[in-house]
Amino acid sequence: MIDEMKAGTKTYILRIVKTVGILLTVVLSLVMIYAAYCGTTHPDDSKIAPLAVLAFPFLLAIEVAVGLAWLIVRMWRCSLIVWVSMLIAWPSVSVVCPLNMFPHTYTPKEDSTKFKVLTFNVENFKLAYYTDKEKERREGEATARYILEQDADVVLLQEASLSADFNELPFMDALKKVYPYRDHGYHDQVILSKHPYQPVVDDSIKNGFASPDNPLNSYHFYCRAFDVLVPGHKVRFFNVHLHSLSLSHNDKKFYMDLTNLKTQGETAQAKKAGKSLVSKINSAFREHAKETALIRQVINQSDANVIVCGDFNDVPLSYAYRTVMGNDLTDAWVKCGFGPTTTYNNNRLFFKIDHVMYRGDMEAVEIHRHKAGASDHYPLVTTFVWKR
Repeated sequence: MIDEMKAGTKTYILRIVKTVGILLTVVLSLVMIYAAYCGTTHPDDSKIAPLAVLAFPFLLAIEVAVGLAWLIVRMWRCSLIVWVSMLIAWPSVSVVCPLNMFPHTYTPKEDSTKFKVLTFNVENFKLAYYTDKEKERREGEATARYILEQDADVVLLQEASLSADFNELPFMDALKKVYPYRDHGYHDQVILSKHPYQPVVDDSIKNGFASPDNPLNSYHFYCRAFDVLVPGHKVRFFNVHLHSLSLSHNDKKFYMDLTNLKTQGETAQAKKAGKSLVSKINSAFREHAKETALIRQVINQSDANVIVCGDFNDVPLSYAYRTVMGNDLTDAWVKCGFGPTTTYNNNRLFFKIDHVMYRGDMEAVEIHRHKAGASDHYPLVTTFVWKR
């Protein structure tokens, strides 16, 4: 009798655990599906949507883990909740985690006409970041050495401060020999090119898409465009740096503490810091919406061959990302990358905020994110071939 009661109690508890597990799985799946598509919502219309987009890769990882857990305990029907929700969210899942497993095989014609593009936020080559000038020189040289090793046809750099002292360093002479066509340009938006180019001049963009008298330029929005004469073709390159999140030291410390689960004993302070962090993120995303609308306007006025790349300070699937992509651009990482990736590597803010997009007669066939140089960003190197 006692054994029967124990068995009954155990069965009852298992049913409760299963029911709670199913309910949590359903809630997680609904939240993930919302995060997959809420980037279509303008940041002015929702404070939750931009944060949900940021969380999507992490929600996706948890969803996969939950689905596998149901399979391990042989709850096949429960696991279907996960796989059906992932199927519903697949257009977004494939952006965050593309599965291009096979390398491109070049034809002789492609091999002779392919061209390579490097985009890299170089964090000012670490100039004035340390009191140790020798350390600055070593780290700056590491970044420049990496750029030289890639031997890209066109290099687009963001936050590329090239002071007089830095220009005198030996490796800068090497860069100048490889790239005879170059422009330090507006707010350190640098182009280094093996091929001739013309800066795009337009009343709407002035020196950069945000000039000093432009109200959009409240903090670090810069974009420049160049028509580069890649042999046999003209390609318009956009070098992008969207509005920074403007996170303070305290904001970053709170985030680090949060991810270390160290905020429990400081409820009031943590709440205040959390509000500040969320407010700054939402403010930046609202600025991104304005900035990308301007970029998209110039893209619409451009000829067919366009490559847009740089530091968006925003993630795939976000409103800003979707605005630039429109209906005509292709994300190079989605086209030929493999798996999820990150391009920012500091303060545990592991997000993919650097992007390469394109349209026209070219096609991306290779893209690599390298852990190289000394920046808080990782570079992206993309190889293109001509379709005709």
